[in-house]
Order: sequence, then C-alpha cells, then structure tokens
Amino acid sequence: RVVIDWGPSTRSWHQWMGPREVIEVLPRGYVTEFPGYDDFILTFEQLCEIIDNPTANREWHSRLAALAGIYLLSDTSTGQHYVGSACGSGGILGRWRVYAATGHGGNRRLQELIAARPDHARHFTFTLLKTLPKTVTAEEVLEEERLYKRKLGSLVHGLNAN
Repeated sequence: RVVIDWGPSTRSWHQWMGPREVIEVLPRGYVTEFPGYDDFILTFEQLCEIIDNPTANREWHSRLAALAGIYLLSDTSTGQHYVGSACGSGGILGRWRVYAATGHGGNRRLQELIAARPDHARHFTFTLLKTLPKTVTAEEVLEEERLYKRKLGSLVHGLNAN
C-alpha cells in the first residue's frame, strides 16, 4: 500500500536501497485506481472490497453511483455470461452492491448456481458494456439490456432467464 518513487531505474531487476521518496500511503481496503468506464474487469473479490471500503475506493463509488448502465457478469469457470442493467437511484454501484451482498443479485439462474455451490460467486467478473445517464427511463435502460442480451446470446447460451 506504500507508493514509492523508484526514480529512473524502475525497470531494473534490483536497486540499491537508498533514500526513496514515499509518494503516498494507500488506505486499507484500497483496490485499484478507477481506470475509466470502459477499461476494467473486476473480480467478485475486488467488487466486494470496493463495496466494503467506500472511503478507500471513493472514486469507484462516486463514478459508479453517478450513472445507469448495462453490465456484463461473466462466469470464468464456464464462460457463460449474464447481461444486466442498473437504473435505480444508486446507479451501477447500487445494483452491484446487491451482488456483493448475495453473490447472485436476485437473478434466478445465478441463485441456482450459488445454491448448488455457495462459493461459486468467486468465479464472477464484472464489467460495463454501456453507460447511460440516470435521466433515461427504466424502459429505455431495459431496451438497451435486451439488445445486449441478443447481441451476446446470453438468453440462449448464457445465464439470463428473461
């Protein structure tokens, strides 16, 4: 959690340890810098850490709470996908909080997976497919979700039940 300025030799296999400047001490529970909406894939464990440590991951919280959107949950053990949407007042963060708390987010096929193997959520990854302003209607968000389900085949070959 300590960020040190290693100077111009950052790629050396070894360095003589001399005085180095401490740039930052990251707080306990910090996961990673928010890279932008299009540039991340979170493991289930990382998502839980972000949710459980709001102060240490405040940028994730503010950015994900600010928008509605379409997300992709992937099961790395099977390769199957679940396409979901978030349009409530808590935005994407609010929806993903439910996954962190339950492992299944209330989705039928995911509930079946978790019921069969309670630790199965550790195989899930989360990413965004499309961000939307929170001013769009729930029906507009659901239409986008249906489009991505068709594009990715998650109704026929994935984890979506509807």
